[in-house]
Amino acid sequence: MKKLHSILSLLGIFSRAPNTPPQPKKNHDYSISAETTSVNSEIRIGDPWPLDTCVVSGAKLGSMGKPIVRLYHGREVRFCCSGCIQKFEAAPESFLKRADLSIREQQLSSYPLDYCIIDTDNKLSPNLSNSSYSVVGNRLFLYCCPPCDKTVRQNPAQYFSILDNAVLSKQKNSYPFDACVISGKPLEDKKGVVERVIAGRLIRLCSAECSGQLDANPAVALARFGQATQQ
Repeated sequence: MKKLHSILSLLGIFSRAPNTPPQPKKNHDYSISAETTSVNSEIRIGDPWPLDTCVVSGAKLGSMGKPIVRLYHGREVRFCCSGCIQKFEAAPESFLKRADLSIREQQLSSYPLDYCIIDTDNKLSPNLSNSSYSVVGNRLFLYCCPPCDKTVRQNPAQYFSILDNAVLSKQKNSYPFDACVISGKPLEDKKGVVERVIAGRLIRLCSAECSGQLDANPAVALARFGQATQQ
């Protein structure tokens, strides 16, 4: 029966519920590559790679087979192919600086705080794009001044928790979907719902299995939020 439902769904016989996340065309359907390795760290710090492009070439991830996933000092980075790894390792700061600009642009509109995460008495500029910033563990942090970045890097887990709680508080009442962004199943069982924060977005999932799929391809889920705001 489940197979029949899946076939009919693919044929478009079952229509999408109004608050179901929009399902984009799967031009780049991929999962974490078996070639995942670590450099100087065995544990990921922060979020999975939030962009749908290679850190070096800018090509769409999945366009050349499964992306290669690496950890550099705890930060997850993804490549479209093995040829890009050598180029990255020759000048990692240059490629990450370029990626940080894209991540800043991606996450600025959903940033949950209007004050510096370190000096909480210091309000950020009304135009958040004028604030000092850094990207730590693929997450945007905004500051009143550049030295605050050092404090975040000394204890990133503490400040990730602060951002996560702020995102939950700000976005929980305006969450746009009644269905899981991965499976499309209704989020009816409140006890079974898994809440994640990635790239400054609250993401609600129907199961731990979907949480794993989110880690494998966060860019697909994040794209659905962009589509929802355009509808």
